[in-house]
Amino acid sequence: MLIVNASPRTAGKTTDTAWLGHALQEHALEVEGFDADHSMQFWDWARAGKFSFPVHRKATARFHEEVELPEGKISLVDCGHTENHPAITDSLFKAADLVILHMAPTRADYLRVEKPPEATPFRDIVKRSSVLRPDGKPPAAWVLLNRCHPSSKRHEGMTKHYADRMERAGWNVFDTVIPNLGLYGQSMNFPIVGAKDTHFGDLVVEMKEKGLLP
Repeated sequence: MLIVNASPRTAGKTTDTAWLGHALQEHALEVEGFDADHSMQFWDWARAGKFSFPVHRKATARFHEEVELPEGKISLVDCGHTENHPAITDSLFKAADLVILHMAPTRADYLRVEKPPEATPFRDIVKRSSVLRPDGKPPAAWVLLNRCHPSSKRHEGMTKHYADRMERAGWNVFDTVIPNLGLYGQSMNFPIVGAKDTHFGDLVVEMKEKGLLP
């Protein structure tokens, strides 16, 4: 299974990918990581933080041709910014089973996703991959709201406002939200332990309940 973590711009995507990978593994799922971002932060973090699953560098527009996905594992990709790397994004979406769009519940992120002034709207990037896929359909796509107020819930305040707004626009939105906590924001290049007992563990449970995981 290939899960692609993507966003138009910087949105905490690499942090989310690392924590989600560990939460999946702590839920007894086999994980393999791919860094498809030229910044190589995910790959570098895996080395510095001594991740318990491998992360490979693969920022290429030929990902769908060059990578043989392992059987029985969840392949988790940190995708480069879709605004800047459309060819890599297209390659990943050709093969993706699930796309997770990472965004904060802010007007800035909403506009960057839905109405970018000089880029392709994210929904169109997902949709255009359909003609390149064997089944002629785009991959399943879900929104993960992150960098939320530490005390906010899915059905409160601006988190609710943007969750509802994305749903009205036709997006699937996870009930689990990721708060803006130092635990996550300051974890770069450190080991990750106990991910199952965090919001990312809750996300894995929700993904299982929604039939998004094997």
